[in-house]
Amino acid sequence: MLDASLRTRALAVISSHRQNGTIVALSSEAIQEGLQPGMKVSLARKMSHSAILLPYNTVLYDRMNRYLYHTLSAFSPLVEPASFGQFYTDMTGMDNIYRSQKQAAALISKNIQSKVSLISQVGISSSKLVSSISTAVVPEKINEVETGNEPKFLAPLPSELLPAIQEKPVKRIVDFLFLHCIRNLQSVVRQDDTGRLLFGPYYRRVAMETQGQDTSVVKPPRYRNHIIEQKVLTADTNDETILRPVVQHLAEQVAFQLRQRHQVAGSISLEIHYTDGFRNARKGSVRFNDDKTVTDVCQDLFTRVNYRRNRIRSVFVDAGRLKTTANQLNLFEDQQAQDLALAAAMDKIRSKYGFTSVVPLSALRA
Repeated sequence: MLDASLRTRALAVISSHRQNGTIVALSSEAIQEGLQPGMKVSLARKMSHSAILLPYNTVLYDRMNRYLYHTLSAFSPLVEPASFGQFYTDMTGMDNIYRSQKQAAALISKNIQSKVSLISQVGISSSKLVSSISTAVVPEKINEVETGNEPKFLAPLPSELLPAIQEKPVKRIVDFLFLHCIRNLQSVVRQDDTGRLLFGPYYRRVAMETQGQDTSVVKPPRYRNHIIEQKVLTADTNDETILRPVVQHLAEQVAFQLRQRHQVAGSISLEIHYTDGFRNARKGSVRFNDDKTVTDVCQDLFTRVNYRRNRIRSVFVDAGRLKTTANQLNLFEDQQAQDLALAAAMDKIRSKYGFTSVVPLSALRA
């Protein structure tokens, strides 16, 4: 794009001009000459005397990456940079602006191509995991995996595409049993006892990923050092008997992570997204990291933030300004000590069997 004379040449981007440098990226002309990604620079020079070897330009790529980020930010307020040229966008609440997700994807691709002459690939799904895999395996520029079809989409693909398979204990089991297709993994983890026996503490993660389930949310750069939990409701509602348990469940998830890190949150924000795309937020803080303290603060924030009659689509809790803490022993038994002791007991169960092994009864309705 910067040098028109390079457009028809065999071109390779390399990590270094030294002999042990490797090829990072190639033009189609360089591939036709037999060069491959990961090939040593010394071998590339022997194989092709006409190929132009350009050093990795971090400054240029970083500048382009920031430009792409700002371009995408015009389509959604929640954009997360994953790596150079790769982004996640949360399109929740954008239904009133775009006719469909595919229309939004087409507009994004067209905008990027017109501004920077780059061809985009877009994966659309209800989870970051499936969207990412979609862009890696589907040749179409825009591919949508409808909610509920994630297991069917993943079934014929290689198991190594799932992040959990990169864990050494999991990979050993997968290689030993020749579970190289996600379909095979799905059949194994479908039997709870067998899955736990094979994968142990990784079972729940493997089981979720084989179904295309990914609870992580899109995190803009400013949220990198935060603890964030979000719940997208199965049906938009303004019924507080459903919403209050959701807030409690999110608060307990945040509190659990705070205790795992031995931290407290100097700032905690609760944000709600309405059906019509409007969003509202309030901030507070917590002195302790037990479930009751964090839940009480979040419930108070929810009371202050939810003053509209419109139905709510999602609830978002963000804990920031994290500070290390040590719960000091108290000579006298008080309510705070009891709350911390209860939280510690529940943490043992959740650490062993997963967070959802203990949930409030009311949360099961959400």
